[in-house]
Amino acid sequence: MTAVASDRFPFVPEPVGRTEPSPAPATAPTRLRIYGIAADLGSLPLEELERRSRAVTAEQIRTWFSQFPGTREVAVLSTCHRVELVLLARSSSEVDHWLRVLPGSPRTWQVREGSELFLHLFRVAAGRESLALGEAEVRQQVRAAGRSVESRHPRPMLAELFSTAATAAEETAPSGPSLPSVARVAATLVRELLDRRDPRVLVVGTGAVGRQVAEDLAGAARITVVYRARPPPSEFLDATGARPVPLDALPAELRSADAVVTAIKSGSPCLPTSELPRDRPLLLVDLGLPRNIDPGVRSLPNVRLVDLEELHARFARSPADSGQDARVARLAGAYWAEVHRRLGEPWVDAWLRSAEAIRREEFANARRFWGVLTPEQEAAVGRLTERLVKRLLLPPARRLRSLPAGPDGDRERELALRLLRPDPDGS
Repeated sequence: MTAVASDRFPFVPEPVGRTEPSPAPATAPTRLRIYGIAADLGSLPLEELERRSRAVTAEQIRTWFSQFPGTREVAVLSTCHRVELVLLARSSSEVDHWLRVLPGSPRTWQVREGSELFLHLFRVAAGRESLALGEAEVRQQVRAAGRSVESRHPRPMLAELFSTAATAAEETAPSGPSLPSVARVAATLVRELLDRRDPRVLVVGTGAVGRQVAEDLAGAARITVVYRARPPPSEFLDATGARPVPLDALPAELRSADAVVTAIKSGSPCLPTSELPRDRPLLLVDLGLPRNIDPGVRSLPNVRLVDLEELHARFARSPADSGQDARVARLAGAYWAEVHRRLGEPWVDAWLRSAEAIRREEFANARRFWGVLTPEQEAAVGRLTERLVKRLLLPPARRLRSLPAGPDGDRERELALRLLRPDPDGS
């Protein structure tokens, strides 16, 4: 909230049309904070991450959000190997509320706050914490998280956070036709594990990941793309040489396939185990979360299943120290400093409003001691008290607004919260 001039108190923002003073709050205003609660394949087995992915639905998030009024906003970021919540909340106790309802032990969720969280989200958006280091697809998932924010805050912030992180990723991303991706990791694995020439590969799913798998395997395999609602564009089919078939044709296609790559958003396995061939080798690569393929197919003879957990173990590596890492860190730090300042503005404004409410109350109480004053005299006394309060409070208000992000600034803000809290009882 931006401080604007007021006839009653020149540096206090007032609601439009309000003429009566607001009562002073009994407790100090609360400074909002931003927290992240995350689980990923680096810390959990795929089966447990899948369970959490199924439980943390948009409908369930709305239900929990309605039960926690201290959470002002919540967003969910879900990718092929992570589930994360981001909260705009009044205090860390809100994090405890969410940890109690989220699936799994609270100790198995990683909690981040402030600058650490911002750096993490910017790195996620830039693909610096992905299975395929530097992948570009995750940016769209980050943007989608920003579009699905649940909010009751008058000045929403999380949608802007996700959008800014995705934009920063685009600005810092290296250019080139062969950027890393989960799809390319899967295509590379298929080429490594298939020992025959011109294999037949089914790609189940025609979203961004499925199309890229087909593009990367084009020329090295005979591709059949399996779609649910409508076939992919003719331009894509011409470029890859892929043959489109509907999902109900999948059992028949399995009879002659050498490999299947699944990348489809499905609440249940889409590959019927009963239709899998037993008499010849079949490679299955599951890129879905929740999983597209029942892990029980591993018990079938000649079936080789590779899921996200194995891909993560095979290809995940520590992000190299690169120029992109440094650029992402600078942008994350600069944006955190701006947001940190904005998070403090409502607290300073509320503090000033509290002081103004006390001034008006004391002004009204003092009238009985004045005797008879003309309207001009009473206005003069009012202006005098306004100037006195302004002289006392404007310097610390400016100081609070200028405090930097980080532990030092936080310590000074917390001290100010205790020392500068208006006391409506005058005790």
